[in-house]
Amino acid sequence: MNNYTMETYEMKREIVNFTKKMTKGLNKTTGNFLLDMQFGISASKSVLISDVARSLKEDIKLSYTIERLCNNLSSLSQEEAIKIKQNYYEEMCKLLPEEPVVILDDTDIAKRYGKKFEDLDRVIDGSSIKGEVVPGYNVCEAVVLSAKEKQPISLYSQIYSCKSDNFISKNTYTHESINTVKNIINRKATYVFDRLYDDNKIYDLVDKNNDYFIVRVQDKRTLLFKGKRRKSSEVASSRKGKIIMKLDFSEERKEVLLSHTRVVLPYNQKEYTLVIVYGLSETKPMMLLTNRTIKRKEDVIRTVRLYMYRWRVEDYFRAKKQEFKFENMRVRSLKAMNNLNLMLQLRMGHLAYLGEKINSSILCTKIRYRSKSLKNKVCLWFNQLSRGIKAILEYAKTGIQNYKYIETRPENKQLALKLE
Repeated sequence: MNNYTMETYEMKREIVNFTKKMTKGLNKTTGNFLLDMQFGISASKSVLISDVARSLKEDIKLSYTIERLCNNLSSLSQEEAIKIKQNYYEEMCKLLPEEPVVILDDTDIAKRYGKKFEDLDRVIDGSSIKGEVVPGYNVCEAVVLSAKEKQPISLYSQIYSCKSDNFISKNTYTHESINTVKNIINRKATYVFDRLYDDNKIYDLVDKNNDYFIVRVQDKRTLLFKGKRRKSSEVASSRKGKIIMKLDFSEERKEVLLSHTRVVLPYNQKEYTLVIVYGLSETKPMMLLTNRTIKRKEDVIRTVRLYMYRWRVEDYFRAKKQEFKFENMRVRSLKAMNNLNLMLQLRMGHLAYLGEKINSSILCTKIRYRSKSLKNKVCLWFNQLSRGIKAILEYAKTGIQNYKYIETRPENKQLALKLE
């Protein structure tokens, strides 16, 4: 057995073992479907059903395989999806630290030329430089960082349209994502938000759940500072950064100055800490509002570092869209889209699981070698691992059929008359 055959076998077994954990309590048909999707997405690095079907390498017409996968995707019930998510949460929670960091953000699925998709909405294309408004869907996402490698693990991902009959508001999905994550991790956590989440309702919800929050406030946010109502930008301009912090970016290291002060939100009269970061932008400082306890300069540095982890969710979106062609999905109904999104969520969770063992697993070392990456050390392992897995599975002459449980029924022993 040569190296390629051994690596292909090990990779298939890894996918099979992970999928078995996701399908506990489900019937054989759903289990086989999940195995097809997990192997197909891994081997093709795509969520296009035609690409997934080709990577299965079945000895039947391609159209039959595509039809079977599409039917299973559309018929996956809500009860089955909930059971799959429960199994997924159970495994992912094993990777979390004592006090997890939860990052919430929204993204979009741009369908510039789509016409036949269900409840097709109008969204701002985040990939566009000019911020064009195009047909598409919104995606509400909540990820939590793993304990060792700080890999983003999605615990909530929902594709929705403002034109759907059951749509209420975008805040409904935001609040649902926070409560869902709270119920899953069932421990005190720090929730990190961008400027779009500078909302009194968000503060109330996180405070009610007895959790921490770090929110980047907008320049026009009104605060009570020394008993007077002032804009957050005015408070920031009146302070001087005395704490030095070094931040590492992809191409350079920046030295920034930090400051902090106590402020009060007028609407609830609660006191919080405003952390100000000077030096990231030449025009204005970055302002972070938090309910975390800050007594020393180490607490200030830790607060800023926790917020800078927010970029991990942006890299997570980039990996979904670039590595797995997330925006290029062709299923038409919102139910099928969310079920396909669930399949990709499981795949990304598996990659995060492998990323946690990146320095201790021989299989992960082989995957990294097959990926032929330029860098040995990166922040996120999704790109290297997905490319390496695809490179290994390209040597497979067969798909995943031999690993499925297919029931063989005994021959019919009923007596039969032979007619001559």
